[in-house]
Amino acid sequence: MQTSQLTGQDIISMAKHAVVSLDMEEAEHAAREALEAGLDPVTFIEKGFVAGMKEIGDMFEEDKITLMQIFAASKIMDAGLDILKPEMDNPEHKFCFFGNIAMSV
Repeated sequence: MQTSQLTGQDIISMAKHAVVSLDMEEAEHAAREALEAGLDPVTFIEKGFVAGMKEIGDMFEEDKITLMQIFAASKIMDAGLDILKPEMDNPEHKFCFFGNIAMSV
């Protein structure tokens, strides 16, 4: 099995970039890399996907993007979360979801 050359910060940055650039494949790839690297899923989600959504929101407030792009970005984030959910639902992990919000318990 090949190990990733990416650091945790690289993977988090990839997730954020995927949301901002509306790249579903990159979001899914970042989520898989995060799992493979053993990153804390909650931290990964907050610093990657949620940070990307915040940037998208800031861009909307500055009239740089449309409302449709916000909806598209949320779909991109959902695609990444769908990769993470099965692992986070594992009883060995102490996480719970409230909609699309993940929390450590």
